[in-house]
Amino acid sequence: EDCDDDPDKLVPGVCGCGTPDDDTDGDGTEDCNDNCSADPAKTEPGVCGCGTPDDDTDGDGTEDCNDNCSADPAKTDPGQCGCGTPDDDTDGDGTPDCNDNCSADPNKTDPGVCGCGVPDDDT
Repeated sequence: EDCDDDPDKLVPGVCGCGTPDDDTDGDGTEDCNDNCSADPAKTEPGVCGCGTPDDDTDGDGTEDCNDNCSADPAKTDPGQCGCGTPDDDTDGDGTPDCNDNCSADPNKTDPGVCGCGVPDDDT
């Protein structure tokens, strides 16, 4: 007997004497070598941890668990305009186009009385 001090084993097996060769999640890796013993899809936590896949649905290089816009490859956070809409500011007035009703007029964000590109001065 190689495991004289272990009443449950005769030979060390994969995990050694005193440690069972159990595979709790059934993934083919014994728990003693499986850092995600309750996750059959992983043996290491990876970026997202055990129980959460390290998927990158939109292919932007940020795993979905850390990507607040997992279906938008151009964003990882919604920003001011939300996922799927760029936060561009075409006229450079500090208001993104999604909130700027005069996106080509740096002096206005709404058309006002006279429209975009024309000041609403009362002369």
